[in-house]
Amino acid sequence: MLGISADSVDSHAKFCEKIGGCPFPLLSDTTLQVARLYDVLGEDGKRIRRAVFVLDATGIIIYKIPWYQPGNVGQFMEVFQALGLN
Repeated sequence: MLGISADSVDSHAKFCEKIGGCPFPLLSDTTLQVARLYDVLGEDGKRIRRAVFVLDATGIIIYKIPWYQPGNVGQFMEVFQALGLN
C-alpha cells in the first residue's frame, strides 16, 4: 500500500510527523505525471482526485475506484473484497 499526492516530500514528512507516523509510504507527484497516467487528475488540472487502485502481483489493475470517498462504507468494503480480505 502507498499513497500518492501532489504535495511535496517535505509536506509528506511534516504530515507523518504530525500524526505520529504513517504505516505506508507517501509518494510525491508534483508534476502530476502519475495522476495523468491513472486518469485521476482533478477537474482544475492542479490536484489529484482521491482514488483507490488494487494491483495484482504483476502490476495489473484488478480493481479501481476512481472517485473514492473515505466516508463511504460500501467503497471501503469493496477495497477489502478486492484484496481478498472479506
